[in-house]
Amino acid sequence: MSDKPDVSEVTNFDKSKLKKTETQEKNPLPSQESRSRVQQLPHCLRRLIRILTSPVSFHSH
Repeated sequence: MSDKPDVSEVTNFDKSKLKKTETQEKNPLPSQESRSRVQQLPHCLRRLIRILTSPVSFHSH
């Protein structure tokens, strides 16, 4: 058994057999305008927005 991985499948891979796909961004970044509006909110509301839009389902503090 060799310490090096077997890369023969990778070197023989034919990428022309791949299907073409359209890539769409699922979570686009907020615009500068929306970031500016959020910055104008009081601190407690900004924190609430951050909590509600975070990917974590709940927070423990």
